[in-house]
Amino acid sequence: MQKGDLAKLQLLLTGISARMTKNRDYFMEASFRFLSGKKTFPAKLTRAEQGYMLTFEGASRAIDAAGVCAFFTEQAGRFDEAVMTYTERGSVVTLSVTPKGVAMKQAEREATAEEQTAAANPLLDAGRQYLIRVDQAAPLLKEIGILTQEGKLRNDMIRKYNQIDHYVELVAPMFEGDESDEIVLLDCACGKSYLSFVMNYYLRDVLHRRCRVIGVDINEHVIEESRAMAKRLGYHNMVFQCADLRVYQPPKRVTAVISLHACDIATDLALAAAIRAKAKYIACVPCCHKELLEQYRLPEALAPLAKSGVFKARLNDVMTDSMRALKLEAEGYKVSVVEYISPLDTPKNLLIRATRTGRDDPRARAAYEGVRRALGTTSELDRQCDAMNNEFFISDDDLIE
Repeated sequence: MQKGDLAKLQLLLTGISARMTKNRDYFMEASFRFLSGKKTFPAKLTRAEQGYMLTFEGASRAIDAAGVCAFFTEQAGRFDEAVMTYTERGSVVTLSVTPKGVAMKQAEREATAEEQTAAANPLLDAGRQYLIRVDQAAPLLKEIGILTQEGKLRNDMIRKYNQIDHYVELVAPMFEGDESDEIVLLDCACGKSYLSFVMNYYLRDVLHRRCRVIGVDINEHVIEESRAMAKRLGYHNMVFQCADLRVYQPPKRVTAVISLHACDIATDLALAAAIRAKAKYIACVPCCHKELLEQYRLPEALAPLAKSGVFKARLNDVMTDSMRALKLEAEGYKVSVVEYISPLDTPKNLLIRATRTGRDDPRARAAYEGVRRALGTTSELDRQCDAMNNEFFISDDDLIE
């Protein structure tokens, strides 16, 4: 190898080393191919508990980023040709050393023929630009059951797939303009965490942003399942914690809090966690509404409207979510509410989106308290906000194993 090529190789390897250090949570694998005449000598690099593990010529050893670069430089000097293929989530980098010189190229992962066939399913909306594309997100979509293990789109999951992608489309503007060095996403009452996994994929593999995703749920079983899924997918930037949101203290510098169909007061607990963390963004889809149903009393002139139990329940649904939106405004958020899917799919289809302004809104607060007095209600969100400065909360650092 000529002196100029060696200098270029070392410069390019400096970039690879920086990626391995900074993007360790997104590392998938690295393979090496060394050629001597007609013989090929392969090597492989995998992620270890700490650092990496290099396997070459039948032996494996622990190694760090600098060691990997030194290893490749040494072998490039020994062999006729040397090729490194470095794969992290969302991109593939190929570094080659040949008699013609040193070259590097970067490309996105290419879809297989099976994945391209699935993406061409005629039952999908041909005019829609999907953010979570079947031909690119196949491993994720297989894991959450949208695709079969053979890579075919399940016909009975097409509606679910469209719902997931539309949710991402509606919250995408929050993150596209965000300038945080790292996006920290907190999924409250995460359940099986399908939304956590989809948002993690979108942030990292589509937007190519550094991100950390934390899922919290009180059910130990779903947390264990989520951890297993993250391990199978190689999503090392995801953490799942079993905790009660009533005493959970969110981490510092939360970028966004999301919650999908958290039942009854769990939605209030998610919103309270967002307020407590001063999250920049909130994207919440409420589910059932029970707490205020037996509390609220309409003014005498309007009481006949709730004479029927069905009407009383539906009024409760609307009032609960309207009060949540007004409470967020009082706490300094700019709020919008949209239907994220058709009510024919589910009546629980409202998406509450909020962006923190950093300024309390006295008028919204006065309006909210006026509504509370008129209806005679006290929600879990009210109790959580009243107690924020007086109660003891568990830190997420206490829960990470």
